[in-house]
Amino acid sequence: MDRKKTVQIGIIILAVAGAAAFFVFGRGDSEAAKYQYFYDLSEKRLYRAPRAGFAPEAGVGGAPGDGVEAVVVGCPDCGTKSLRIAYLKTHTPEYKQKHDAAVRTGVPIEGLTRPWIADHTLVRLVDGDKWYPASSEGGTHIVSEWRRRCPTHGTTEKPVQP
Repeated sequence: MDRKKTVQIGIIILAVAGAAAFFVFGRGDSEAAKYQYFYDLSEKRLYRAPRAGFAPEAGVGGAPGDGVEAVVVGCPDCGTKSLRIAYLKTHTPEYKQKHDAAVRTGVPIEGLTRPWIADHTLVRLVDGDKWYPASSEGGTHIVSEWRRRCPTHGTTEKPVQP
């Protein structure tokens, strides 16, 4: 076997080993991967909830059903001191009802498409008062314009988990 063929086989073996290591160790079985950020609208408070949560949910106090998903971002080099809420996300009553029924019965939502999901997923800024369908111009702007650069490190913010 020539040297070139040996190097190619070595690269393939390393790639397969790396994929196997990712599958075994990097599947998101950590404690943080079990939770996501939510925000209680009446309490104006960020909290963590099980990843299976689907907004709107009960929240942590105040008005019932005002717990919404929070997309939290921060500079990877700054740690928790740079965290901020990029935007909030919830779902229409129709989507929530269909989702809850699917979870209860184990039957998938019929006719679920990406455009339907975008039309029935609502987003807003944390200090905003209007919810926009994710598929609308306002929703698209909110979801796509949250990235900033860290003034200290120049690193682009990334979404974070609790």
